Amino acid sequence: MSRFQGKRVLLGCTAEGAVLLAGQAATARDVLAWVAVDPSQSGSVAALCGAVAELKPEKPVSATNGTNTTNTTIRASLSVTVDDGLARSFIVTPPSGAQGLAELRASAAARFTALYGESGEAWLLAADWQATAPFIACALPRPLYQALDGLAQMSGWRLESVRPALAHVWNRLRASIPDDGWLIVGFGQTLTLVHTAKAQVAGLRTVRLPGAPDLPELVTLLEQEHLRAQVPGEAHDRQALLWTGAADWLPVAPTIAGLTSRALPLRAHLRSAGDLSEPCQLACHLALAGSVTR
Repeated sequence: MSRFQGKRVLLGCTAEGAVLLAGQAATARDVLAWVAVDPSQSGSVAALCGAVAELKPEKPVSATNGTNTTNTTIRASLSVTVDDGLARSFIVTPPSGAQGLAELRASAAARFTALYGESGEAWLLAADWQATAPFIACALPRPLYQALDGLAQMSGWRLESVRPALAHVWNRLRASIPDDGWLIVGFGQTLTLVHTAKAQVAGLRTVRLPGAPDLPELVTLLEQEHLRAQVPGEAHDRQALLWTGAADWLPVAPTIAGLTSRALPLRAHLRSAGDLSEPCQLACHLALAGSVTR
């Protein structure tokens, strides 16, 4: 094990605000700084970029090597998780015989344009590139990424990653995601549904809920997704649901809409977060989605 004690800074971003958490690499739990977006500009990427630029930790976050013989300082790393509603996530099916990353990138760019009716030049595209199976691609507004990179540079941190909540959750819970069914990610009023079939991604949709849904509303939503996915009747019995995220409304019932269901909440206790507004508390939980432990 390394003797160096790496500091990790986690940043969570919603359309309404952003929060920085600091601590040791696996246990960032202290609120370092926070900022709210003007409610009149809520939902504006430009407003969020301006808010990110105002995040100013009261003290520097760094780490030393823990010895008495040197004063070596290690740059802290910054891991950013943004609300799924700020990103555009979609499924790309690679062309038959695809070879090389350039061809996969071209396929993803073409899919982006087909779905959203615009060029992807203003977006930063990343994916779990696969040449032989459908994969999830995520696009973030370039101005937002540039604002986050600017924050890291201004603070002397290394920008480790910038991902939507779905990407962090997928990486953390990959082994638990049903081969056939749905992964359902809920943070606040943002809900992302990923449909899987025969251990491959088959559908993806992110929706903004009007409020906290009750169980009957979630059942209706799942029934609509079932119809949208056109699941064959013989496949119904092997379908399962995995709910995750930090939303208070995540259901815990073992069976929902006739499907086996389980929940793996990603909520954690936060020191010094009690006085934050509800949007900033949501940003805290998004930040923790980027931590390395549950």
